Amino acid sequence: MTANLVPDKPNAPRPLTRRAALGLLAAAAVPAAPISTAWGAVPDSAPDAVTHHQFKIGDRDVDFTVTAATLPLNDDKGERRAGIFHVAYTGDGADPDRRPISFVFNGGPGASSAYLHLGALGPRIVPFGAEGQMPEPAAKLVDNPDHWLDLTDLVFVDPVGTGYSRPVGEGKRYWGVSEDLESLASFIDRYLTLNNRRASPKYLVGESYGGFRGARLPDVLAENHSVGIAGVFLVSPVIEFSLIGGDALALLPDVLRLPSYAAVRLEQSGMLKPAALAEVEKFALGPYLTALAATPRDEAALRAVYPEVARFTGVPEAVIAQYEGRVPLNLFVKEARRSDKLLISRYDGSATAPDPYPESNRTRGDAFYDGLRSVLANAMTDYLGQSLGVQTDLPYRLLNNQVARQWNWRSGMGGREGYAGAADSLREVLAANRGFKVAVAHGMTDLVTPYMTSRYVLDHLPASLTRDRVSLSLQPGGHMMYLRAASRAGLHADAARLYSAPE
Repeated sequence: MTANLVPDKPNAPRPLTRRAALGLLAAAAVPAAPISTAWGAVPDSAPDAVTHHQFKIGDRDVDFTVTAATLPLNDDKGERRAGIFHVAYTGDGADPDRRPISFVFNGGPGASSAYLHLGALGPRIVPFGAEGQMPEPAAKLVDNPDHWLDLTDLVFVDPVGTGYSRPVGEGKRYWGVSEDLESLASFIDRYLTLNNRRASPKYLVGESYGGFRGARLPDVLAENHSVGIAGVFLVSPVIEFSLIGGDALALLPDVLRLPSYAAVRLEQSGMLKPAALAEVEKFALGPYLTALAATPRDEAALRAVYPEVARFTGVPEAVIAQYEGRVPLNLFVKEARRSDKLLISRYDGSATAPDPYPESNRTRGDAFYDGLRSVLANAMTDYLGQSLGVQTDLPYRLLNNQVARQWNWRSGMGGREGYAGAADSLREVLAANRGFKVAVAHGMTDLVTPYMTSRYVLDHLPASLTRDRVSLSLQPGGHMMYLRAASRAGLHADAARLYSAPE
């Protein structure tokens, strides 16, 4: 889940997407009791709890231990600086040297792991409808037929400032690109050591900014912690921030978003399939990009693309001409369904809501995004307390806007200009680790992190590195495509191809 995508380039304008990021429970949990830990307690942390469950894998009921705990992070002097809350599902009796383990995180920055936990990978999920319809805020969890526990143990990680993870004193020391990566790498390193899992096949799963983390962390873990990662699964990732933000001279963000606009239009007509997007993909990186980039300016070429852009997007041609062929996200959100007085969601362009300001150009708010926050916040708090035995008065921070507001986007740039990116990290890990694999999945109607941005990056990596080791799949739905039952099953099928078969 992405809360805010902010560019790393000093003095650059903010991008137009500023708000823009599962076995069946077969038996009741054993009542939880607080557990003692070798590393002690963290101030303002939720008490640790262990519960025992059975989850359905195929036609078998398999025993799992679920540990909800806070692992402290210490500075170089050994003083505690933060605690990272996590929920770990580990199979009882499995060979830890052979059983894969996956560390899962969402994005934001400032989002907890609840989105993937209760939306896609965990054994219990919020009951969204078959097409991702939003349930009531107090909806009860249901069994998830597409959980990933048949493939891997799962550790859902809440970065500092999210969930029940709290800093000791000032939190800004963790709220930056490099600081965040190192804190998560340190957590993974310590978790593996304390739980005797360093020999396990290790994977990372990240969504949105979490996908950026997932692409960067293997290099950090190998370089700073001697931890090798077998593969990463990136859900709706931001791999290169330069491709989703920018300024008047940056053309690629608008060009690469056009196929996602077309996907929204195609879904309205019931014709959306990955193959149906081939025409607009070819147009976007062909005549469209050529017309926008022509130097000297070619007025005839520009006018020639206006009707095609209008056909693909549903935005009136006169409006396209007013913006000289470019369709910023805020414009599309407002204009694509203006005649119906509806706003399109940035997170899933197929979702709409009544426009509170139909007479103006205002696009403030996103009903889909806001509704999802309420549902998941209620569900996560209830699940942790009632099913996993976490008894605390601390508020569970599903999404902490303070983290996003204070995020240091320049961190780790080494003095160079530009945007945060992960393509170089992927390139280097693929070259250094010949067994490393990457799976990327996008929702076709996601307007926050358009699928073409990832395709563009992956297609510009050396084929000698990506051949048979890097995949990209498209699913119906938006940024959280897994809210749709078929797409959640599709993610599981993609994951099954990534993971080694467990014993």
